[in-house]
Amino acid sequence: MPPTSPPSGPPPAPAARPAGRRERNKQDKLRRIVAAATELFTAHGYSAVATQQIADAADVGAGTLFRYAGSKAGLLMLVMNEQLRLGAERGVALARSGAAPTDAILALVTPLVEAGSRHPENTAVYQRETLFGTGPERETAAAHVARIESAIEEILRVSAASRPAPRLGRTAYAVYSTMYMDIVRVCMGRAPADDLTARLRGSIDHLLDALLPDGERGAPPG
Repeated sequence: MPPTSPPSGPPPAPAARPAGRRERNKQDKLRRIVAAATELFTAHGYSAVATQQIADAADVGAGTLFRYAGSKAGLLMLVMNEQLRLGAERGVALARSGAAPTDAILALVTPLVEAGSRHPENTAVYQRETLFGTGPERETAAAHVARIESAIEEILRVSAASRPAPRLGRTAYAVYSTMYMDIVRVCMGRAPADDLTARLRGSIDHLLDALLPDGERGAPPG
């Protein structure tokens, strides 16, 4: 029998090597720190929480804490960046499952809305650090802002049954910018927090009705 011909195409990529013990320990500590900071900032607000409380709740030393975030503000950034990442995933998933565009877009910023409703200073500090901070968390925050705009555009494309709609990018930018200003007004005490969701919903509906023809806005897929 003749020899078997060698398989065509590139060889399969080697399987990813499992993370070593040091890396697993590092990721475990990070998860504990983010979980502890999330719980404490959510319950008490930024000003009322000491970094030592977070270290104690995460069962790590203060020195270890600051290896993961260089400051208290950096810890809040870690928390909010992760929440916004999850919010973006949630919003797009809702759109793909048939939710109305407004509901899916609201899900993207639910972490900011909830933070602003419970403790406006949490969102105020996050926005300040996003705009003027210098730590590595700021770069992650900037990436999440871009991701939210992209997620809004993706939600609109899904709801329009993937028909080409060149104005969706501009609409996504306008929607995010308006939501951002509504949230900032609450953080600055210029608007009440208790009706923020209703105002965001009204702003989104108004912009989608004004900027997108019915065929581009689309209906939720059945």
